[in-house]
Amino acid sequence: MLFHPYFIFNGQAREAIDFYCASLSLSHGEIKTYGTSPVPHLPEQKDWVMHAELLHENKTLAMIADSPDISLGQNQNIHLSINYSDLSVMKNAFEQLSQGGKITMPLEKQFWNATFGQLIDRFGIHWMMNCDHHQ
Repeated sequence: MLFHPYFIFNGQAREAIDFYCASLSLSHGEIKTYGTSPVPHLPEQKDWVMHAELLHENKTLAMIADSPDISLGQNQNIHLSINYSDLSVMKNAFEQLSQGGKITMPLEKQFWNATFGQLIDRFGIHWMMNCDHHQ
């Protein structure tokens, strides 16, 4: 079984793809748009993303789309957690993701022998980042 989060936006999916690829050192697969599909859409939605994949080492990590039918809001009960093995890589990703967002818990060394922090990015996505300290 594979578990992939699906990020849904309302016209901001391309911006989110660029943001997450740059912040998390990801790539993306083919970006399929409403304009290249038979799905009914408004003329101003022709460049909206119908489906795209965020890739890490050429493997699907998450998927992204725009949806004109969904009312978007912050979902408080889902947080995405990323575990790192390199503290400097995590610090850089945390800094990048927090731009335009809100740090809810700064990166700090924790009692479980790790550095941990939380933020809400500019799209309202909740992130938790952890890097274990190996002795």
